[in-house]
Amino acid sequence: MKKAFELFHPKAIAVHATCPVGLIGDDIHRVTREAQEKLGIKVFGFSCEGYKGVSQSAGHHIAIIKSSNIWWARMIPLLPHRLMLICWASITSAAILFVLEEIFTRCGFNLVSTFCGNSDHDSMCRAHTADLNLVMCHRSINYMADMMEEQYGIPWIKVNFIGAEATAKSLRKMAKYFKDAKLLEQTEKVIAEEMAAVEEAQKIYRPRCEGKVCMMFVGGSRSHHYMELFKELGMKTIAAGYEFGHRDDYEGRNVIPSIVVDADSRNIGKSENSA
Repeated sequence: MKKAFELFHPKAIAVHATCPVGLIGDDIHRVTREAQEKLGIKVFGFSCEGYKGVSQSAGHHIAIIKSSNIWWARMIPLLPHRLMLICWASITSAAILFVLEEIFTRCGFNLVSTFCGNSDHDSMCRAHTADLNLVMCHRSINYMADMMEEQYGIPWIKVNFIGAEATAKSLRKMAKYFKDAKLLEQTEKVIAEEMAAVEEAQKIYRPRCEGKVCMMFVGGSRSHHYMELFKELGMKTIAAGYEFGHRDDYEGRNVIPSIVVDADSRNIGKSENSA
């Protein structure tokens, strides 16, 4: 921590326990308390050793729920008059976010906070100002979205930005939520502009992929997201699975094209939603 502080001068440091720490029994909470006094910044310790559970999923839940409670209790002030819009992004590849933010801005959305690979201290401290949360990873992140809905009254919807058609569907749902005619009109304009470029790209890649068969087995609950992308390229998905999946990730979901249903028609959380 001392070296990290000297190199990066962060406003806060989070320490998540790993397998060796759990086995050895290091007291990371005492260490972080002492580090906070010495460094003069906020330092947190989280006991989620080795991402507990047979599929790591239990550890994800522990890390997210505990870190969220501590973060919001100690970092985010509860301010009145929340006027900004948040486009919640829980995206595995932070690189996607740079493209999405540009599209959001063109449509008329304001991305005030992100919780993903390129999040920073100040952005996370603005999370409570959101009008709407967008949830892309549909497993552990749901707990955080529920927590924000309960504590700050911020509703959330599930979205999918993998594939052009899925992205267009999510943008329309976001615009529809705000019930703003100008926002809806501008969103449709941006979708039309982007689809023109997508059609040109499809002329190159679809002939190479047409008729190909694929099977997916991924970490998080995202196989059904990629299925939509592969379908746009003319590919057939015959099987899919999740390494960290739970029973309800599979229930009601079919990936064989002949019997496919709207994969996101069920919202695990409490807000209304389909991606």
